[in-house]
Amino acid sequence: MARLQQAGTYSDGEFFDRLDRGECSFGVDASDDVLDEFDQEEVDEIRQRIGEFQAVTLEYSSASCIRDLLGEVIQGLSGLLDTNHGELIEYKDVLTRFQREPLWDWRFPLDE
Repeated sequence: MARLQQAGTYSDGEFFDRLDRGECSFGVDASDDVLDEFDQEEVDEIRQRIGEFQAVTLEYSSASCIRDLLGEVIQGLSGLLDTNHGELIEYKDVLTRFQREPLWDWRFPLDE
């Protein structure tokens, strides 16, 4: 969370905190409430892969904004990105993909 808070102008909110970074704005929720959307088996799988974790939800308006933010804040960390499209991708693989395909947008299949 500290990296997110230092990545721009961070302010607390009632439901979502806000991170402003240049022309990009993000909603940030570190309450772990998003885990209610997962089956217990999915949470157990995540724990098996990376150990104990904190879930952080980021709302974003553009793929380029989230790519830039993630490229900075997940560097050197261990974790998983839930694409919300059926994939849990390890941070190191996300960064590798950003390097290989700077315009990669996980919301769309490769053939689009």
